[in-house]
Amino acid sequence: MRFNLRWLLEYLETPLKYDDLLAAITMAGLEVEQALDLGLGSGKIVFAEILEVNPHPNADKLSFCKVNAGGEKPLEIVCGATNIAPGQRVPLALVGATLPGGIKLKATKIRGVDSQGMMCSPSEIGISDDHDGIWILPEDSPIGEPFDALVDVKVTPNRPDALSLIGVARDLAAKTGGKLRTPEVKFTEADERAESVARIVLESREDCPRYAARVIKGVRVGPSPLWMRRRLEAAGLRPINNVVDVTNYVMLEMGHPLHAFDLARLAQRTIVVRNARPGETITLLDESTAELLPTDLLICDAEKAVALAGIMGGANSEISDTTSDVLLEAACFRPATIRRTAKRLGKSTDASYRFERGTDPKRLVNALHRAAQLIAELSGGKVLKGHLDAIARLPEREPITLRLERLRRLSGLSLTGREITVILGSLGFEVQRADEKELFVAVPSFRPDITGEADLIEEVARIHGYDRIPASMPSVPCNATLPDAGLDLERRVADALVAIGLTQAINFSFVGESANARVGVPADDPLHIRLRNPLTQDQAVMRRSLVPSLLDNVVRNLNQSVESIRLFEIGRTYAWRTAEPVAEEDVRSLEPAADEHPWLAVALCGQRPGDWRSPGREMDFFDLKGIAEALLERLGLGRVVVEPVRDIGYLHPGRAAAFLKGGERVCWFGELHPSLARELDLRRRVFVLECPLDGPVRGKAEAPKFRELPRTPAVKRDLALVVPAGVTALEAERLIKSAGGNLLTGLRLFDVYEGDKVAPGHRSLAFSLTFRDPDPDKTLTDEQVTQVLGRIVQGLEKGCGASLRA
Repeated sequence: MRFNLRWLLEYLETPLKYDDLLAAITMAGLEVEQALDLGLGSGKIVFAEILEVNPHPNADKLSFCKVNAGGEKPLEIVCGATNIAPGQRVPLALVGATLPGGIKLKATKIRGVDSQGMMCSPSEIGISDDHDGIWILPEDSPIGEPFDALVDVKVTPNRPDALSLIGVARDLAAKTGGKLRTPEVKFTEADERAESVARIVLESREDCPRYAARVIKGVRVGPSPLWMRRRLEAAGLRPINNVVDVTNYVMLEMGHPLHAFDLARLAQRTIVVRNARPGETITLLDESTAELLPTDLLICDAEKAVALAGIMGGANSEISDTTSDVLLEAACFRPATIRRTAKRLGKSTDASYRFERGTDPKRLVNALHRAAQLIAELSGGKVLKGHLDAIARLPEREPITLRLERLRRLSGLSLTGREITVILGSLGFEVQRADEKELFVAVPSFRPDITGEADLIEEVARIHGYDRIPASMPSVPCNATLPDAGLDLERRVADALVAIGLTQAINFSFVGESANARVGVPADDPLHIRLRNPLTQDQAVMRRSLVPSLLDNVVRNLNQSVESIRLFEIGRTYAWRTAEPVAEEDVRSLEPAADEHPWLAVALCGQRPGDWRSPGREMDFFDLKGIAEALLERLGLGRVVVEPVRDIGYLHPGRAAAFLKGGERVCWFGELHPSLARELDLRRRVFVLECPLDGPVRGKAEAPKFRELPRTPAVKRDLALVVPAGVTALEAERLIKSAGGNLLTGLRLFDVYEGDKVAPGHRSLAFSLTFRDPDPDKTLTDEQVTQVLGRIVQGLEKGCGASLRA
């Protein structure tokens, strides 16, 4: 919210100067996003009066002016603007002033004439982009005084009360010990009553808990006075006329949006608040046509829609030069309704910004009366007696108990009940009852963010001063807890993969409908968990697998010419537990209606890094298999069995495998299916692994245990076999391990041969075997090893028809 500081100071009585005021705003919890010192701090830009405007002796398009800036003598200023005249008040930048654009003024000669400053346009002092002429100020501007400052305050969504000058002034008064000054609302009402000329019908009572209106007759629409136009321009609003400008002025002043209708253009002079009908449209003030849904809220007359509630008025009821009677609206709308419509239509206005955060339903008539007063003063209209007020409901809030001991424990402040009462009273709270231990506090209706004791403690702490909280060592009880096995496993998996050389990726848990389909889950699967209000259609459902997101990462990296992609992600997959529709109360119950599984996915693509001794090569299936083996070994799974798989739809049917432990599938991996690779326009082979971390790997993984280094030598033997071509190395390994027993401690396939040196229909497999006695103090003899080798050969002959290669 942007405003000029002099306007704010009309509501705040304080001795603080510019820099101290900015610091106070920040310490009160309202972040100063930007501040432009336009002389209020430096004194180098002042109010000035033009005394003379004379032709420049050496230039036809320049003027030579004498200006009263409050000093002993008038200043001589050279100016090129054409909208200046004697008697006008203007902002004058003195020599030494630094303008918002970074320009520092110096005394200079312009076409041979000295110029001792610069009269400024709105663009030169950062008010707006208007550079067509000097910014003419109201006639009562104080000559010689510092000009002003522009402040932009960032207000958090939970503080709608601070979206007004009075709200900011209230916080500053409480913070600095100043006095809050609110405008006096006083005007004379006509004898004619408002309800005799207009009426309100409140149909959508949930979306509009209160709608109030006043009627002003006999207005003369024209330009607003200069002082009001200048304040609106400084706030970034465009002046329109003396009726519309008042609604914007009061919105900035008091924080409640208002809207003015031309009463004569309202059919039957009736206001109907209702939801839109299917297919209904409305043409808005910005000349756009909005197509409406039944969830959108409308302000209508007896025949048609005249405004999109809380967002923008309709073109068919706007204030024009011919308007004479005005119906002035002040309403309270349900924030979620306004937010949903504004977001869907892309209509973000100053009004919707405030309604989306919540407005005060009890005090909206204060803004209504203030606006009626100003319209009457500026347009000459007469305010009809009374106001129309349709109320569906008003919120009732119970007092909140504030315990002094709780205040001390949460904030570290030891304050008396009287000190707390003063702080809360300065913010508009009412302490209804107090004793030595606690206070009972009534919360004002303009503070919807205060819902509990902790909120009150925060208010006391920020006004008393966070910088005044005494430093002390916190008392933190240390309660020993058992480590979470699942989180410990995820940490160990991540550490192992990073140590191997992979990079961890983190992706959103929601994906598009097509992403789950890539891994074989149909887009219409009833187990999909769909988001009610997704940010985009690419983030509309919860993911069923981590693979689609990793594939997107691979595509993105390839498009950036990354040569070696080695990624992994540890995350969650999600699905409903049943295909039946899930009721909302079941979703919110303590018993979850959906399953959430910890998962690991790995993706490899591109070059395996090389060095000066060995050039890099394209990564393949066996690189991924090696990573899987290394990971399972580090997790302590012991011996696992690998077997080919063909039931993973997104993997190549002839280049996919799985590791098994005790007959259960631990993980699966392989090359991406060619059809999916073509769909993603992948021109390089991609290899993918998946591992459920709540499956066998969690139940069987063990922390590494120390094993004493062997004190006796191992015995190694090579075994070259001739086996039928249909026998896999895996089958041969199983037979060797079975026959080798506990003496066989190592087994490695080091050669595969198919050619004319073996019989047709056969091939040669060569294994390296390592033997060691399980007793660390014993050394195996050749006779023992030979006996074991004999059993192994016999087992191979019987099991798969193998024979020793000659």
